[in-house]
Amino acid sequence: MNLSDAKYVDVKGIRTRYFEKGTGRTVILFHGGNFGSPHAADCVADWNLNFDGLSQGCRVIAVDKIGQGLTDNPKKDEDYTMETVVQHALNFLEILELEECYLVGHSRGAYLTCRMTLINPDRIKANIMVDTSTLAPGQGRNHIVFSKTPKPFLTRKSQRWVLENYSYNPGVVTESWLDELVKVARSEKYLETVYKMQSGLLKNMFLPELGRQKADTFKKLMLKGTSRPNFLIWGLNDPTASIDQGFALYDLLAKKQSQTEMHIFNHAGHFSYREHPKAFNRLLIDYVNSF
Repeated sequence: MNLSDAKYVDVKGIRTRYFEKGTGRTVILFHGGNFGSPHAADCVADWNLNFDGLSQGCRVIAVDKIGQGLTDNPKKDEDYTMETVVQHALNFLEILELEECYLVGHSRGAYLTCRMTLINPDRIKANIMVDTSTLAPGQGRNHIVFSKTPKPFLTRKSQRWVLENYSYNPGVVTESWLDELVKVARSEKYLETVYKMQSGLLKNMFLPELGRQKADTFKKLMLKGTSRPNFLIWGLNDPTASIDQGFALYDLLAKKQSQTEMHIFNHAGHFSYREHPKAFNRLLIDYVNSF
């Protein structure tokens, strides 16, 4: 993934970075994390082992979510919510006139793609969700796994520790990946989100709103489902989004949507797509070309 090939688009006042390559059916990659995270500055570089390979079998687009990577921050404090992240992503599809998209979301990005599918399925062909404790029933384990994160946070050493502890194989944490995450973490833009979230927006607004939205998501999934095919991809050895959570999410989705599938990668942690990039790419390309 050549990070110098970035494109930018104005999404209703939010300058948004994205990457595009290949031809065929449109696959859109949404990374995990959220703005202001003190542990890792997730961005499109999370997909740097997959992007070029996927472009050999489809038109692939990877986008920095609002407030992450090099995409602008929310304009107002009251916009530091997951609802804003969802609306920005839906607006991105609209501005670029993207139709019949296969959404791929990792971790908190999978919660995003599920909400997008529930709210406005018209542009969405299928929803592919990868290793997500945010969306899955049950308790995630981030607070346990990362309780001993080295300080100061967001340094190269600290982010390396976080990513290695997410992973089954720590060798998947490459220097090129860290280069971009450190660059983002040091930017004035990202430091602003950290300050705002840690100064009260995280506990007083972001998390309570996410809790209410998650309850609404479960209600919608139980009552009517996504109305689009679902594909879960999970790492058996994910230390934060357990395989039991993955099975519980599969059961929830499959009750209302018969076109629900699940694939499990052995010897894979939270970034299962990075730990098995060739197999993941082949799996994804075969899936999007199957209907």
